[in-house]
Amino acid sequence: MHFDALSLACVVGELNGSCVPGRVQQVLLTGEHALGFEIYTPGTRHQLLIALDAGLARMHTVTYKLRRGVEGETPFLLLLRKYTRGALLAAVDQPDATERVARLNFEHAEHGQTI
Repeated sequence: MHFDALSLACVVGELNGSCVPGRVQQVLLTGEHALGFEIYTPGTRHQLLIALDAGLARMHTVTYKLRRGVEGETPFLLLLRKYTRGALLAAVDQPDATERVARLNFEHAEHGQTI
């Protein structure tokens, strides 16, 4: 599936409606090039999948619980967990409507704002 800037704009709008504001409960690597976030909003848990593969880059919610797909923890994952676990997902935006770039804004009690 081709994931272009227009598709990303739709996903950003959907995430702002369903996952913002939400608290990050879990951060994990679901694959070699994929991240998973479990985001809790009052009454609902959302599973956000972000695939970083060059040919299959995408970001969307899934209906199933995400599972760890890679053995061990990378330094990147540990750093990402430090700044996002327990943080509030304050906003999701697309800085340039013609690019496939999304920005997730997190607010953490200890670490402040993280982008």
